[in-house]
Amino acid sequence: MPTAESLILVAFSVANACRLLAYLPQISVIIKTSDAAGVSSATWLLFFLSNGMTCIYAARIVADMSMALTFLANTICCGTIVMLVHYKRRKCRRASAFRSAM
Repeated sequence: MPTAESLILVAFSVANACRLLAYLPQISVIIKTSDAAGVSSATWLLFFLSNGMTCIYAARIVADMSMALTFLANTICCGTIVMLVHYKRRKCRRASAFRSAM
């Protein structure tokens, strides 16, 4: 019979694997669209910071490297979204300024 700890570990692992996969559609939409007006960079920046701090907490306080690596992957995905949003917005502003100057 599985212990409560092993069930929690499996649930944590499955949930975070699904969460990592869930970033992909958001990243794909940002890449495919000409702008990122519908994406909240503040929200994704908060997710980035939260996951980053959890990664540090897991590595330094709990000393659980698999948990730290899980949250590092989440941090990287959130950071990718934030960078793509800002890149797309800057690109749109430049294009708009260029059109206005003509």
